[in-house]
Amino acid sequence: VPFYLVAANAQRGRSGTADLALYVFDSDFSADSGKSCLLEDVDRLPTLTRGSVCEAGAAAEHDDRPVWRWLLAGPEGSDTLIHQDPWGYTSWNALFVGDKRWILFPPSVPRETLHPPRTDLIGRAAACLGLHLPRGACEFMDEVLPALRGQGLGEVDLVQRPGEVIAFPAGWWHAVVNLDAALAWR
Repeated sequence: VPFYLVAANAQRGRSGTADLALYVFDSDFSADSGKSCLLEDVDRLPTLTRGSVCEAGAAAEHDDRPVWRWLLAGPEGSDTLIHQDPWGYTSWNALFVGDKRWILFPPSVPRETLHPPRTDLIGRAAACLGLHLPRGACEFMDEVLPALRGQGLGEVDLVQRPGEVIAFPAGWWHAVVNLDAALAWR
């Protein structure tokens, strides 16, 4: 974990809005893993879960395309930075346990809008070195999102509950925070 995230998280942790809880993306469902039986359970989910999301579109052209299914587990407060999924594939997430807050923006929103320069000491120091440090999802939601509201950017802000599936088109920006300990399938 980069030191700047640890340092920034230590400061935010005092206010109860820490960003740095570990979030596990487990993609090993081999017979040796002891988790292959989980695949039988998720086969009952909508057809979104069958086959690789990377077999069509831009993703199919890459030899290094990502693993296409994961079991996601994270404690309260774990999150993902605001990002676009690589290789132009449509994404989805089926939630089993916990609640997740999602912020989504259409692909037309420029990266610079969603990743403005950090003005804290760590951000200014990094800028002097020519680095741009991203914000965690909690930081983004607290510091950047309020300034973007009302600008007509087309953002979607929602809470996903257990049993719900979130799906969104390729290229959409998204950040996710687990509001509770969460377990999901992707």
